[in-house]
Amino acid sequence: MLIYMYSRMSEKSKSSIIIKKPNKHPFNINNVSSWLEKSDPSIRQIASEFILKTVYINHSQFLKVYKTAIKEMLEMLENLEKLKTNVLQFFINIDDVNKSSYWIMQIVKKYINSKKYTIKIINDVKKLDEFLPVIIADDASYSGSQMANTIEDNFQRTKFDIFILIPFMSNTAIDIIKKSYTDNLNEGSIMFLDRSIYIMKPIYELMSKERIEKLFLYYTDNPKYIREYPIYFDHKVADGYSSFPLIYTYGIIPNNYNKQLIHECKAKKKPFKDIYEKLERIPLLKNCTKNIPYNIMTPPCPQQPYKVNFSKLSSSAPKTRATSYTYRKTKSM
Repeated sequence: MLIYMYSRMSEKSKSSIIIKKPNKHPFNINNVSSWLEKSDPSIRQIASEFILKTVYINHSQFLKVYKTAIKEMLEMLENLEKLKTNVLQFFINIDDVNKSSYWIMQIVKKYINSKKYTIKIINDVKKLDEFLPVIIADDASYSGSQMANTIEDNFQRTKFDIFILIPFMSNTAIDIIKKSYTDNLNEGSIMFLDRSIYIMKPIYELMSKERIEKLFLYYTDNPKYIREYPIYFDHKVADGYSSFPLIYTYGIIPNNYNKQLIHECKAKKKPFKDIYEKLERIPLLKNCTKNIPYNIMTPPCPQQPYKVNFSKLSSSAPKTRATSYTYRKTKSM
């Protein structure tokens, strides 16, 4: 069982909380240009549109959004009649060690007034106080399936009020999580951020179906069901079920040579890693290299700061200019 409590933290100790900062990963403009030049001419305009539709959230933006989200959460919880104490209880699965939720708690502790609130982090549902809201925090939710599974595995036929502290979410995720809470016969309420939430849009809301299929025919033999999200952060590119690491992390060029290799691989039902080294690739993100291993479930670049193998790059690296297309809001905050 894991129970952490943080109370009466001095301002000095609070300011000393170290949030592991990710490396910076805006688009490498020169590499993007080379990637487009080496793409098939028939697809080049669509590939360029895809890059322009991509949302890049740098770490400073991420922290700013999260700080605003925490403030809104506290305001919402203070309006609950049920909250008659200064204790904030957070639930984290024990399996989430070295995952984003533990890293997020460093941010939470940094931005919550420790003179006013006591923070409890609990991983055993039996130790949760039913008279207090349960806060579940994370960085982003794309499909909502992971959070829905957390509710299904831990909250069935309970009376807990649950607050989902996730500022980057899709509408699909919100619906899936709400459904999981209701389907598991919980009698409390489930709450989400309102003003400070950033709604992530799937690619099919940003590009036409025809253009999506033309582009992703270079990456799969069945491009009719491309529903992932063209967004990434300094601290991660999500897996292949949520985002587009084949493009962002690995820089696989949409050309006929790669398309033929990928289609043959699919037809023969071989693992994608068997052809990975043969594919023509140009890393699109700064501070990502070509010599990285293939892992579609945990893309190795950007390196997640909450992973045990994280290494901070030297700050002496030359500064880079932000591009005009790296940050695009889907909802005002």
